[in-house]
Amino acid sequence: MLLLALHLLIQPLAGLEAPEGMVFVPAGPFFMGSSEGGADEAPPRRVDVSAFFIDMREVTNAAFADFVLETEFFDRIEGPWFRYSAEGCLALMRHYERRGGDFPAAASAGRLEDDRISESDLARWRSAVTALKAMLPEEEMVPDGATVSQFERLPAVLNLVEEQALLPVRGVTWRDATAYAEWAGKRLPTEAEWEKAARGVDSRLYPWGNAWDSRRCSGDSPRRDGPARVGSFPDGASPYGCLDMAGNVWEWVADWYGESYYAQAPVVADPKGPKGLPNGQLPMPAENVDKLRSTEQGRETDTRKVIRGGGWTGPKHQTRFNLRCSRRFWSNPSYWHEDVGFRCVKEVT
Repeated sequence: MLLLALHLLIQPLAGLEAPEGMVFVPAGPFFMGSSEGGADEAPPRRVDVSAFFIDMREVTNAAFADFVLETEFFDRIEGPWFRYSAEGCLALMRHYERRGGDFPAAASAGRLEDDRISESDLARWRSAVTALKAMLPEEEMVPDGATVSQFERLPAVLNLVEEQALLPVRGVTWRDATAYAEWAGKRLPTEAEWEKAARGVDSRLYPWGNAWDSRRCSGDSPRRDGPARVGSFPDGASPYGCLDMAGNVWEWVADWYGESYYAQAPVVADPKGPKGLPNGQLPMPAENVDKLRSTEQGRETDTRKVIRGGGWTGPKHQTRFNLRCSRRFWSNPSYWHEDVGFRCVKEVT
């Protein structure tokens, strides 16, 4: 009750207008973690967090495509985000075809006769074509050797671009998400920021309250259904107005993962997780570590980044557990997943 009273006193004094598409989370304490969840959530502890802005919704396919187009990061994006975005497929095809060379002919011939085309560029172009064809209805016949301009004229492709624009981007690694955030003048949230934005200061289980309600989130759905458009569940908003913080896609955050971090970490303001390697780097495999716990598996110390929020699909008996605000999970920063995206935060200045 004391935390809630402090929050109510602080909030009216903020008077800050959030940047477009973001919400304001005021400075102050909240209780982070849970004594009734996984062992890595315990013990719950009082954490002070500075004020920040956070994206109301998850980053979308359209927004990520804008980033890739403006920065021309086509060769540097690690994850196959375009597999879930017709606009992304078209952008990749257009980029490589503009470099010069007859990519359709090279792909059909199965060999390179055009010295303007590299093997790696051809492989990326072919991947985009294959992914785009897989999205189209079976009855949509696309001739072999079609160029990006031919794909762009197909009504079915244009419909896909429109339908997918507001879906959360996925198939991105932690470094892809970090690169987008830097381009947008933002950063990934810390675990503490993400959890406070999701649950507020009253230690609620879910963004909307303590009672499970499947109507308030995109969760417990068959994998083939995919995520919902961002913001499709306004009744599932967090106390600060954030949407889809339970379900839809898991979300990358800035912190390295540590199983016992909550129990071992000192109580400090704005915690940033256990110390890891800079920029999501991985350590070299240790000779004394067996194969199943090698860094390639993402299970070695300091090789895991935290993901939060749960996805639209998963074992039904675990849905209520995985979509709690305090739930912690992890992935190797070099991995991508079809059910992991992200949102960003911005400093309050």
